[in-house]
Amino acid sequence: MMDLERVRSLLPQQIQDIADAIGLPATQRLVEELGGTTWPVAKGVRRLGIIRHEALKEVVGEDAANILAERWGNVPLYIAKCDGPLRRLRDLEINRQFEQAVRDGVSANAVVTELARSYSLSDRRIWEILKQPTPEATGDLFH
Repeated sequence: MMDLERVRSLLPQQIQDIADAIGLPATQRLVEELGGTTWPVAKGVRRLGIIRHEALKEVVGEDAANILAERWGNVPLYIAKCDGPLRRLRDLEINRQFEQAVRDGVSANAVVTELARSYSLSDRRIWEILKQPTPEATGDLFH
């Protein structure tokens, strides 16, 4: 599971609003399970609503599902995939793994080859990611 807190400011406003309501861990599960879909948040009154509410409870837990139903009940809620922030988070992790491996004495080329395999990316793409400024270098986590 990725840590969305590190890229919170990059998240769409609606996802930030959901995170404020139910917490980031539950929001992260919501994005991972239902990202890219419009979910009709049901209050759990009618048969179909009960089924939808139970399904939502499976993803985010009972408390979070109840909060979503209270705040967004009977409203189709678009749950963004958050591709950009998740990609940024992946890139930050690639940088972290690269720096750690090089500190441990592994050659840069060997690390890049392994990262390319691990993330199903080309070695060229890994090098491009590594050339991007890191938050530590810029002092800004989100750009």
